[in-house]
Amino acid sequence: MSGEIKNMRLSDQVKDTAMRKYLYLDLDIGELIDRMRNLKLTDIGNDEHAPFNAKVRGYTGAIDEEGNPWLIKEVGLAEAQELRIQEIAYFMDFILNTPAAPAILLNYDGRLYRATKHVINAMQISSYNYMEPPYIKILANDLLNRWLFFDEDRNPNNYLVKHDLDDSPYIVVIDYNKVDLETEGMKIWGLENKFGWHRKEKTRFLTLLKPGNFDNLCLEDFESRLQLFDTIDEKTISGICQAAFVGDILEDAEASCKKITNNLLVRKNYLTEYFRKWFIERDETKEKEIDDRYADLGQSFLDYYKRES
Repeated sequence: MSGEIKNMRLSDQVKDTAMRKYLYLDLDIGELIDRMRNLKLTDIGNDEHAPFNAKVRGYTGAIDEEGNPWLIKEVGLAEAQELRIQEIAYFMDFILNTPAAPAILLNYDGRLYRATKHVINAMQISSYNYMEPPYIKILANDLLNRWLFFDEDRNPNNYLVKHDLDDSPYIVVIDYNKVDLETEGMKIWGLENKFGWHRKEKTRFLTLLKPGNFDNLCLEDFESRLQLFDTIDEKTISGICQAAFVGDILEDAEASCKKITNNLLVRKNYLTEYFRKWFIERDETKEKEIDDRYADLGQSFLDYYKRES
């Protein structure tokens, strides 16, 4: 494990200890990568561990050492590079305090598999009013992550809602199939006259992350995620990339590490500047004046009807 990876842990946003263990939220990033590198699956190919919607997409099931289900699909060597890149995006989500289903390239018994941990007892976000709190702020912050990964195809199937011990909801991100960490330069760049983005690829699934959905938010709503962006330096990203490619079967892994590290640094610096340009700090004095004004109107209304009655 590279000593350059910082000791970062997910916040206590998920209080359910069983779910924290399920998603490895109490590990630091180095421990998580070691766990994924040493993942042992059994009962490979057992369809009983895979739901119908996964089976129709070619997945089957497997069980890890703790008895938890995984969805797996055998892949060829040509897909290995793409899957390693998706794996890096998952690790980056982890250090950005984003609960996500592990998604890795598994080299097992001489065969390569796409493997993702099955998040059970969860609902797709389309079952909820995701334009209202708390979902709207979670998605607003997730816009930063997906923009960082140039992931232009985030549909409701990619967000699962779980409920914590106090019944409060949180979102688990799944599916990294559309991430692009290798394109150099800003394939998705911000508009100059208003908050939003120019996108190279036009997809019909981006309504959840439509920038206009977040116009009424303030800088404070993004600040914790932006502060995490600030802590991610070259050594952190390079350490994750190098650990992901350790002992790999891929050609020119070192060049891929350097390219991805540089790309993510450029993007995260760009996004930090862009978001802090367009979102201002909440004006608490102004908000209080508005609240007081409405309170005065309400009192006048009550006083009027008291006189009339």
